Amino acid sequence: MKYPEIRIRYNQLFTDQISRPLNELWGEDESSMLGPEGCEKIAESYRNAWQPYEKKIIKAMGNTLGLSFRQNIIDVHIAPWMHAFSDPMMVGIIFKPDRFVEILTHEMLHRLLTDNNESSYDTEYTDEWAKLFGSEHSWNTLVHIPVHAVFQAIFDNKLQEPERTKHDKKICERLPDYNAAWKYVEKAGYKEIIEKLRESYKKLSES
Repeated sequence: MKYPEIRIRYNQLFTDQISRPLNELWGEDESSMLGPEGCEKIAESYRNAWQPYEKKIIKAMGNTLGLSFRQNIIDVHIAPWMHAFSDPMMVGIIFKPDRFVEILTHEMLHRLLTDNNESSYDTEYTDEWAKLFGSEHSWNTLVHIPVHAVFQAIFDNKLQEPERTKHDKKICERLPDYNAAWKYVEKAGYKEIIEKLRESYKKLSES
């Protein structure tokens, strides 16, 4: 498996165009904006936390799902006033470096599940997942069922760090859709979910 290059960098342009206007709307004053040097320092701490895990996590993702990343370079943009999302890959400066490892794993799984070499880029993945896991879920719960299942496989089995799974579940307790996804994974079993995903992607690759 060819690993994509992961580039974790502070994004000054995004900060100027998005973070600063958000701060003007919702921040108490300019002090709630961390300056470029502070953001660069956080981005460096994220790179240092992620680097020892990178190849192990990406390899585990590919082996678990039988998928490979379509992109050979993935930029991870760091900026204030953000949480995290996968397209474009963005992570806010609000996380501690160790939590960043879990956050980036989560977002990288979103990317791999929806942008891989084994299925068409325009595939309606939520339709596929509704067939596998049920159409009664909210969109946000549905897209997190496969993410959480593989997340657990990676940290419980591949890396032998089950405390990260427990930590993520605990944080998600206050996020109803994410919590519902974890509850589904607990009930159905992450191994069974992954088997369904592998079979689904195999069929998609043959269509």
